[in-house]
Amino acid sequence: MKLELIELEEDRIRFLLCGVSAAFANGIRRACMSEVPVLAIDEISLYDNTSVLFDEQIALRLGEVPLKADDLNMYSRPEDCQCAGTGCPGCRVDFMLSAEGPGMVYSRDIQFTDPGVKPAFDRIPIVVLGEGEKLVIEGFATKRVGKDHTKWQAGTLCGYKNLPSIEIGDCDGCGKCIEVCPRHVLSLEDGRAKVTNILECSLCKLCIDACEMGGIKLTPVLDSFVVSIESSGVMPAKELVARAAEEIKIRAEELDAKLAELS
Repeated sequence: MKLELIELEEDRIRFLLCGVSAAFANGIRRACMSEVPVLAIDEISLYDNTSVLFDEQIALRLGEVPLKADDLNMYSRPEDCQCAGTGCPGCRVDFMLSAEGPGMVYSRDIQFTDPGVKPAFDRIPIVVLGEGEKLVIEGFATKRVGKDHTKWQAGTLCGYKNLPSIEIGDCDGCGKCIEVCPRHVLSLEDGRAKVTNILECSLCKLCIDACEMGGIKLTPVLDSFVVSIESSGVMPAKELVARAAEEIKIRAEELDAKLAELS
């Protein structure tokens, strides 16, 4: 297997995986979305809500606020905690939200008992409070995974595609293939079409349809994939991929152990 980094930002990573199967690339994608444990608001107690939104709508908005933690490893998943999920500081972090109008209530108004836990983004709107309207909420966040509920989904836009291979044979330099390409993969050099940005190709094959000479051959490289992963903000994209790979490794070791028991 070969990995080549294409793009790296705080919330986005893009890399080329070579020498792997589609199942492996899809495993990375799925693990980023549903297997990496993160914190999210789990349950709330609403003591006062005189806003225009129903209690259920407030609860939904709070649950979808992504949460960052300075040390995520200090929290256990409820089912793995020594309290057996009854609730303790080792598997949950309490919060308080108290606001009075007029004004907008933002995610930054959520105050957690652990100062190392906070919303990933400060200005996520929760509700607008009018004059004299109040919102008083207590609750707690727990650590779970995206397959339990989407609010624990660490990865958002996660996907992959086969690396394209474009071969250009006979070319009269008409430029029609360049004009129809929506991703500017081709350019005209020395009177011939030339591939200049192969990683952006989406295999749409518009260039093949536009070429009257039939000189373009486009095929996917079956063991190479361009993988794009975006984080919800709960952790850097680089860390998200590393944690996803670790989760895959753990499950592979568990499967190996169970197979060994059966044999």
